[in-house]
Formats: sequence, C-alpha cells, structure tokens
Amino acid sequence: MILWENYKKICFMAPFEVPDWPAFAIITAWNPASVRVSERRNRRRERALWRHLTEDLQVTAAGPLWGAAPDESWQESSLAVPLSLSQARHVAVRFGQNAIYWVEDGRLWLVPVLTDKSAVCLGNIESFWIARNLAR
Repeated sequence: MILWENYKKICFMAPFEVPDWPAFAIITAWNPASVRVSERRNRRRERALWRHLTEDLQVTAAGPLWGAAPDESWQESSLAVPLSLSQARHVAVRFGQNAIYWVEDGRLWLVPVLTDKSAVCLGNIESFWIARNLAR
C-alpha cells in the first residue's frame, strides 16, 4: 500500500518539454518490481529497453528523463514512448515493472501492471513535468 502511494508522489525531470503526442507512456526498466539493483544493472536494463523499443517495436522514444520523488531523493531513468496503453503494459511486464505512467489528453495516470491496484488520474501532466537544461 505504501509503495503505491509513493508512486503517486512523482515528478518528471527532462531536458525537453512534454512531448506533444496525444498519448504516451513513461516507462522505466530500472529497479524491477521496485527492488533496488545496482546502477550498472539498471543501465544494462535501460539499454535493453531502448533496443526493444527501437528494434523490436520500431518506435522512437524520447529520453532519457528522470522519474523522481518531488524532493529528488529517489530517481529512475525513464523514457517517454508513443505506444498504445496495451503495448506499454506489455513492455512494462517484460521489464518487471509494477506500474507505468500514462499520459492522454494532457492527463497523467498511474496505471498498475504487476499489481492489483486500480488506475489513478494524478492530474495535468504539466503539473508534474520539470523541463531542465533545455538546449537553447
């Protein structure tokens, strides 16, 4: 229960503005099932996610970006990906993720994948997105 509540306390830090896709997922390969693993393992998992998206699914991802606690005490590298919700859930299962973030019509949703929770609308994505270090 506490873990699910923590998933709701999120911000996204990216070197770009929110993608203008009508719908997309924010997916990570880091820390499967919310169990911390080494940074080296997380980086390998992230590369495998990139390969799966670009080679197997042939989609372009935006990222990396950081999903983080609002105080930045916890951070995970993530990708924004223009997939259907069903495809995004399949990718998340493949990479052992409890949940994904789904953005549709400007609204941010927390969507369960490997948990028995219900999807929750968290609000407008702009309220959770921090664009930093933008190329000028």
